[in-house]
This record gives sequence, structure tokens and C-alpha cells, in this order.
Amino acid sequence: MKRFYYMIDYHVHTSLCDHAEGGMEAYIQKAVEIGLQDICFLDHLTMQPAADNLSMAPGEVPFYFQALQRLKQEYRGSINVKIGLEIDFNPDHVDFFQEITARYSFDVIGGSLHFLGGLNIASHSSPWKQGDLEPDYVYDLYLEHLKKMLDYNYFDVLCHLDLVKKFGWESSRSLDKEFNEILSIIKNKHMTVEINTSGYNHPAREIYPSFDIIKNCREQGISITLGSDAHKPENVGQHYDKAWPLLLKAGYRHLTTFTRRKRSQVAITNT
Repeated sequence: MKRFYYMIDYHVHTSLCDHAEGGMEAYIQKAVEIGLQDICFLDHLTMQPAADNLSMAPGEVPFYFQALQRLKQEYRGSINVKIGLEIDFNPDHVDFFQEITARYSFDVIGGSLHFLGGLNIASHSSPWKQGDLEPDYVYDLYLEHLKKMLDYNYFDVLCHLDLVKKFGWESSRSLDKEFNEILSIIKNKHMTVEINTSGYNHPAREIYPSFDIIKNCREQGISITLGSDAHKPENVGQHYDKAWPLLLKAGYRHLTTFTRRKRSQVAITNT
């Protein structure tokens, strides 16, 4: 019987982003309770005009970093507390992203894509959720912005790669070719793809990215990490019982962890 003996959650949030609940320590305590070895905070930094209640402010980053540094020391010996950011792509602020990621000794930087210009594809108030937009148009726009995002090097991990499917709307055509091209870029840039289990909470009702994309990641030799995208302490490690079989079926036996933006590999089973 396979035993999962190195468990991590590389994507949890804090109340600083204004749409998550619970104190930082509560997330860590939950991670210890369920037997995780690593927990990585990846709270939102979103430089968008319409990002109120979606992100910590840039001026809060010093507090965020120092508070987690204290908790990292306090819980040393019980769990590895890692500190990162989930930076939402905005080409107008790339210089700032590069500056702030260099200013602090973050363990990992995640890159995400929630905004396609002025369209927020993740918001429950978005016309995308309401079904008011043509799916092929939104998918094409998403892929266009994703490729633009991959022109930059300020992040280490690509978060929830196919988030555009969140509300259950599908393209009328196969996008395998387009996503394979994106995976080739990720491979050439030595980036890591996040396996994000929060999709099981959304109308998409599946993991981010899809199993087919995970298989293609494995075929191309792309490293993966694993995160719950928890916005409440009780969601730390959520849906891992569904994720593990998919990762093993795709052929993965290792996950990627980070320390001061340097990658390491940890075995996830005893086989």
C-alpha cells in the first residue's frame, strides 16, 4: 500500500487579502494537525484598479513578511513555514513586481492570471460567471494574456494554469495545441506548475490544471507543486484525497518545494 509521507500545501492565504478568513497561525496549526511537512503562504498581491477586497496593499507586504518570519521561527521543528506571494499579472507593474520580490527573501513567487484587461474571470460578480460572454472569446483572451505573462521571469510557479474554466464554461474547440505550446514555454523557462485543488469547490468541479494537462506536464518533464488555495484554515490540504491518485496516474512521484526561490524535490510515496 502506498503511503504519502511528504505532504505540502504551497498555496494558502491570509486575512490581509480581505477575502480570506482566520489568522496566519490558525492555518499553520491546521497544517500541523493534518500532518503536513511544509506550508507556504502565497497571499495575493494584485495591482489592478478593480482589486479592492482582493489583495493586500503593497504597504502591507512588510508586515506580512515579518509576521510570517516570526511564525516560521516559532514553529520550527513542527513544520516548515514558507513565505511567498501570488502576484496577479499586470504588464504595467512588472518593474514593481521585480523590485518587491528582490527586496524580501521570499521562498517562492507564484504567478497568476485573474484579470484579462478589465475582465476579472474569477469574480462571482463577473459577466463571465453569469454566462454573458462568448466562451471562445474569453478562452482566446486568456491564452493571449497567459503567453504575455510567460514573457517575464519574476515568478517561479504558475498558479491554477487553466483557471478560466472556473465557472464551468467550455471552449467550443479543443485547446490542446495551445496549452501544449504554453507547456513548452514553461519547460524551457524551468518553471513549476501548481496543482491546485480548489477547483473541486467551483463549478468546474475538477483540479487545476486538468488531468490531461497534468499528463502533458509529466511527458514534458515539468515539475509540479501542490496547493489547496485555502482561504480558511479548515481548507488547508483540501481535496488531497482526489489529487493524489491523479498525480500518481500521471506518473509523478515527486513534488517541488522552494527555499529562498531555490527548488528541491521531495518524494511523495514509499515506492
